[in-house]
Amino acid sequence: MIAKTLVAAVVVGVAWLCTGRYLTVFLDRLFAVRVVSVQVRHFQYDGGGLRIGEFPTTLSMTFGSIDNQDFPVRLCSDASNMVVLSSGGSHFTLGPRTNPVISSGNPDIYFVPERGDALTFTTTRSVLGWPTPFEFSILTRTPWWKRYVYYRLTWRKGSGAELAMLWRYEQDYFAGSGWTEPAMMWNFQTGLLLGGHASARIG
Repeated sequence: MIAKTLVAAVVVGVAWLCTGRYLTVFLDRLFAVRVVSVQVRHFQYDGGGLRIGEFPTTLSMTFGSIDNQDFPVRLCSDASNMVVLSSGGSHFTLGPRTNPVISSGNPDIYFVPERGDALTFTTTRSVLGWPTPFEFSILTRTPWWKRYVYYRLTWRKGSGAELAMLWRYEQDYFAGSGWTEPAMMWNFQTGLLLGGHASARIG
């Protein structure tokens, strides 16, 4: 009986080591630990993603997808100085641009929501991380554990239109220093998962 229990424990342990990342992703779809939910009022588009919030708490949210390609999301300002997000053939008016158009082609666009818009920016993290005993690098330290952090931006207009965007970033755990800041790793696992207008319901 004891031998069977030990064998079962070893099998479960090996399975967790080999498939821990996938188990984490599966559980993240069912449960998540809410870290913080805040209202945001200031945005910057830099050509490759959004900078959300104000210094020193600004977060850089990339438009890179988990296939290491650009997610089809673009922002531009129209003739009335309103910033418009386009994705998958749908368009969503965000709010007024607050910086002038630069003739040199600089893509930076600063903008704020329209009056009456309701926005939330929620951060959650994985309930369960996974160990990384097989990772090795001769140039840098390798983490002991990893887990995911999710960022969800929900933007609702007074008309009922809604924009939902979801990012998945990664955290590493190192002995002695703890968890790192969540980051886009370009490892075919992190990036913008969903983005678009609710009429197309991507998000």
